[in-house]
Amino acid sequence: MRFLSILLLGAVLSFGQDALNNEGIIKLVKAGMSEELIVNVIRQQPGIYVLGATELVALKEAGVSEKLIAAMLDKGKTPVAPAPAVEGAKKSTSIAGNGLFYKKGAEYFELIQEEVEWKTSGAMRNIASAGIVKKDLNGTIAGASSRNFLQNPMEIVIAPQSGLTINSYVLLPMKASKTDRAFNVGPVNKKSGLAKGAIAFGVEKLGEGQFRIVLPTPLGPGEYGILAVSPSDAASSAGKMYTFRILL
Repeated sequence: MRFLSILLLGAVLSFGQDALNNEGIIKLVKAGMSEELIVNVIRQQPGIYVLGATELVALKEAGVSEKLIAAMLDKGKTPVAPAPAVEGAKKSTSIAGNGLFYKKGAEYFELIQEEVEWKTSGAMRNIASAGIVKKDLNGTIAGASSRNFLQNPMEIVIAPQSGLTINSYVLLPMKASKTDRAFNVGPVNKKSGLAKGAIAFGVEKLGEGQFRIVLPTPLGPGEYGILAVSPSDAASSAGKMYTFRILL
């Protein structure tokens, strides 16, 4: 009998080194192999064992001893070699350069800027740094729609240009007509800290100088713009706006 068990052990160890599982252990027990031999098999053979409550009861009912189950548990604790690091895995985005970018599939594309025509006299003089305005301002952008088409869930990443911070950007809704898109923006509300007419958003830092916009709720279909105001050159930054349209 012992000679037969040794033959069975040799057959198991030589069978292509396939990983054992719960069913394989049950077969060895039913074949009459001793605990000692099966423990050696568990220790020497690769094994993938499922040892939840249901599986443990099934093993016990099939005649698998607690000593064998303990060996299976110990085998499952064997450390697995970590997967090799993927080159560039630390990079959170594939964005290069500064500006605003939206994600489409696995790639990022730069949002197009459009010229702003201010309808309020002295608009530039009433724009301060960090997206702050001193009085209500109205502006328009030519054309009924942006050429940037986005869909929810959208992802926009801001990589501030030189002289700008993430606080320099204001997200605004726009009202579209057949000829243009109009918007208005006003002073910051002291309680909310939000510019009048602006849409609140949070940010997540992706890396050095890169921030993802986080919205409390998805934007509805329509036209939107992100106005950048520079501490050093308000006229230059406030003269253009990053625009996009949310589709249904």
